[in-house]
Amino acid sequence: MAVLDYLEFIIGRLLYLIRGHDSHQIIHCLAFKGVPEPNMTLEAPEVGPSGSKLPLPCTCKADDGKGCLPVLHWTGPNCHEEVREYVLLCEDLDPPIPFLVFHHGLLWAIPASTTKAQATDVQPDEHARISRLTVAGWRFVPNLLGLPYVGAGAPLGHGKHRYVFTIIALNESLKFKAPEKASKKDIKRAMVGKVVGWAQWTGVFEKPWPN
Repeated sequence: MAVLDYLEFIIGRLLYLIRGHDSHQIIHCLAFKGVPEPNMTLEAPEVGPSGSKLPLPCTCKADDGKGCLPVLHWTGPNCHEEVREYVLLCEDLDPPIPFLVFHHGLLWAIPASTTKAQATDVQPDEHARISRLTVAGWRFVPNLLGLPYVGAGAPLGHGKHRYVFTIIALNESLKFKAPEKASKKDIKRAMVGKVVGWAQWTGVFEKPWPN
């Protein structure tokens, strides 16, 4: 291993106990007060049941070093409300920074007729830096790399991280004066009173020792 790998491993071990920021995930924000329990299903059939290990192509160990979105399928909410739009989010609940969750992908303005998401849907369009649109026409809030989505990337030595995918059904579309500038905080605020359903699926990843 290179010196940087040893350094990453040592830091990861030192910060190992800093993890488990579950109370900071999106489902605990005010927007979910009226729907405290999941009433939809979300699955990643090509990976396995919730809690399954993410395949390497969906992680930082992918050939491109970024990783892709696993194929996700969902059903509509078990409620009497009509769905107008979906929001799809992936959060790492175990980063070695206190009280913080990282979003690896935050996609919104997903049409109500959509029940599936795959890697091609979350690719940035040619003007994404300005438009914040994916090739599927979904809007996104950039992650730390400025992308619509990036795969799992737990630090070496920090053990297993949980990557929680949350699909959220809204009874009203989100509207902003400048949608290309909307932040995660803006999304949380705008969803209050609009959430009619949600579900989660979790993938697990632990960064392996370099070859």
